[in-house]
Amino acid sequence: MRTFRPLLALALAVVLAIGVAGCGSSDVAATVNGEEISKAELDAQVNRLMEQSPEMFEGAEGESRLIDFKRQLLDNMINNVLIRQAAEERGITISDEEIDAQITDLKAGFPTEDDFNAALADANLTLEDLEQQLRDQLATQRLMEELVGDETISDEDIAEYYETNKAQFEEQAAVKASHILFDPEDKATAEQVLAEVNSGGDFAALATEYSKDPGSAAQGGDLGWSDPARPFVTEFQEALDALEVGEVSALVETEYGWHIIKVEESRDQRTKPLDEVREQIEQTILQQRNITAYQEFLAEVREAAEIEILIDELKLPEADEPAAEEAPAE
Repeated sequence: MRTFRPLLALALAVVLAIGVAGCGSSDVAATVNGEEISKAELDAQVNRLMEQSPEMFEGAEGESRLIDFKRQLLDNMINNVLIRQAAEERGITISDEEIDAQITDLKAGFPTEDDFNAALADANLTLEDLEQQLRDQLATQRLMEELVGDETISDEDIAEYYETNKAQFEEQAAVKASHILFDPEDKATAEQVLAEVNSGGDFAALATEYSKDPGSAAQGGDLGWSDPARPFVTEFQEALDALEVGEVSALVETEYGWHIIKVEESRDQRTKPLDEVREQIEQTILQQRNITAYQEFLAEVREAAEIEILIDELKLPEADEPAAEEAPAE
């Protein structure tokens, strides 16, 4: 039996900024427990969506779809405000230092700060927008950790999930291959390197030195495990299928150039044993429980909240109840 401190699978605020501003009543899309959501922020989110997929909103059908998306966006904004309000009521705060650390981590994923800023611009976000999103995400996560507490995943839970979902753990027969790719006009070099390989040369070192494949050269030509659902081009796949483990092909010509192929390993079709996937199952169960906890809590706060939508076309019919937003799975 193992005990985990759950972290909410939280992507819901990444693309939907929680934009709540004090504004005049003429610019209010909705109120949530007296707090206003501006039409300007709703429109900004709608514009981001339309810029990303303009074809979705063309014609009469597109106009109807746009209303549905506006309603969904506003509902998401309402949910986000409710969660933030609940976090504030419990005294959950996020320091500027924590936000700075998050921004630093994000910037580290880009080659330069200019690339980072360009990515923000492409998403129609300012740095301040991003900081607010991160602040709200962290507050929401901590709120859910307080609500869920320590969660225990038992051996029985894991075994039951494994037996019920065994098909997820099936692994097809496959081979792990490496190759060295040469330009179509460079057959002479390919022949020379093949001779070196056949004379006992280090395949990985030669691939790193000579291969023109940018995706595998730095890894010594490693192509990883083959995927039966995504075969290589015909000439390459046929040559690969004819090799045994440890064997090296003759030169193989494809539309990409000349290849030398080597089979590194092979595996038979199998179902991964429970011990091999135990941690994966634990995390999956934990994620499912966190999502359920989030949905239940959100339903409770929505039931108790005073919510008024002030845009007539976005109001739901009287018989309909706003649905709690689903927290997405990783």
